Amino acid sequence: MPLHSIADIPLYLFIGLAASILGALPFGLVNLSILQSAVKKGTRSTFPIAHGASLVEVMYGVVGVFAGKFITQYINDNFWFHLISALILLIIGGVFFIRKARFNFSSNNTFGGFSYGILLNLLSLQVLAYWVIASSLLSTAGYLPLAPITIAGFLAGIWIGKMLILYGYAYFGEEIMGRSEKISKNINRLVGLVLMAVAGVVLAKGLI
Repeated sequence: MPLHSIADIPLYLFIGLAASILGALPFGLVNLSILQSAVKKGTRSTFPIAHGASLVEVMYGVVGVFAGKFITQYINDNFWFHLISALILLIIGGVFFIRKARFNFSSNNTFGGFSYGILLNLLSLQVLAYWVIASSLLSTAGYLPLAPITIAGFLAGIWIGKMLILYGYAYFGEEIMGRSEKISKNINRLVGLVLMAVAGVVLAKGLI
């Protein structure tokens, strides 16, 4: 096993962690279910859901790694790909930055279970799309892991990032529910700014 691959593990762990946190921050099926379960049944009830959802997140990360490599092989030097990708990211980032979200929390649903967390994230196909796009961008920038050991570090970062965000939603469930609109707006703005910054990097990469 090459020594440089082992030395790169912390880097790819951090990359996976950062990408996972960015993808998991906005409200989605899993986050809303974690909130409801935490408020109704306590924080401990959310742990099986979080583990199930994180397992699927890692699976999506695996798909993203191989899809990112495949896509980049054919379009790495294609200026139009960089331009279109930058425009898509800019539009999505703009939507996140300006949109207002309102959430209605049902009091009749029952949440819980490892398999339920798996199902929720499997239904969130936008998460799969996120990892394909994110991995393609990382591959284009030269930051997608190639060696098995660095891929393992990257996937470990994805797991840790997803769990951190879901645990955060669980521990601060009541406060988040009470301020859902304000918190969502700020999170959306943060995600929007990051996506627009990435759009600028992608465009610059295409021009070089």
